[in-house]
Amino acid sequence: MSGASQRSLRGARGRTIVYDVYQPDGDAVAVVALVHGLGEHAGRYTHVIDRLTADGYVVIAPDHAGHGRSDGRLPSVHELGDLVVDLHRVIGSVERAGLPLYMIGHSMGGAVALTYALDYPDELTGLILSGPAVMPGDDLSPLMIKLAPVLGRLAPWLPGADLPVSAVSRDPAVVAAYEADPLIWHGKIPAGLGGSMLAAMATFPQRLPSLRVPTLVLHGGSDALTNPEGTRLVGRLGGGEVTTKIYPGLYHEIFNEPERDEVLDDVMAWLADH
Repeated sequence: MSGASQRSLRGARGRTIVYDVYQPDGDAVAVVALVHGLGEHAGRYTHVIDRLTADGYVVIAPDHAGHGRSDGRLPSVHELGDLVVDLHRVIGSVERAGLPLYMIGHSMGGAVALTYALDYPDELTGLILSGPAVMPGDDLSPLMIKLAPVLGRLAPWLPGADLPVSAVSRDPAVVAAYEADPLIWHGKIPAGLGGSMLAAMATFPQRLPSLRVPTLVLHGGSDALTNPEGTRLVGRLGGGEVTTKIYPGLYHEIFNEPERDEVLDDVMAWLADH
């Protein structure tokens, strides 16, 4: 990457949202917004950004409210919709000079990116989802799925489920770096954000037929943090061109697995075709 600039703006709840804009080495061919997952931050994706900028993409990489360098702590973030609004403001602040806009969303960021594509159907040229949080996991009972959004509204600060670090990647170095990263939230998922995510998931089956932007959905076949059936659901119900790929044996963070180069090759090939 030839250059990066750190910027900030006021988000949906008055929080300061910090984001970086990376410029390619040569002429820009398109813009990619990179949307990270729950508890982490955009700085974990520099290797993805390197691949994108090397091929001529401008990359916009924000830290969500309550994440990374942005204001707040995770228990203060209660609405997934606020993250969509923040993302829209960040993208709107960057001069794109008529270049097409793509979005890559991972995990919770996949739910944010999918919601963005449904809320702003005319803005994106293409959408890529990595291990998206589209369906609840099999470990959640129907009663818990129904009650969690209510609990999240009544007591959003309560700690909820754990994020087992060992399920992030099969690469021990990735797991160790995750555990040592001070910008990562190492506590439980707060009830407010967790309930809001489940509420958003409940709307996707009805909303997916209106998804018209070309979409690539990728998932690790052994993902224990988000349900691979969500990727299959997008493939079945998405109203436009949807391509899905499940990588057998890969864990949740497919961009941080030993097979990361294969995954990135698939992403870059899809972008080049679209």
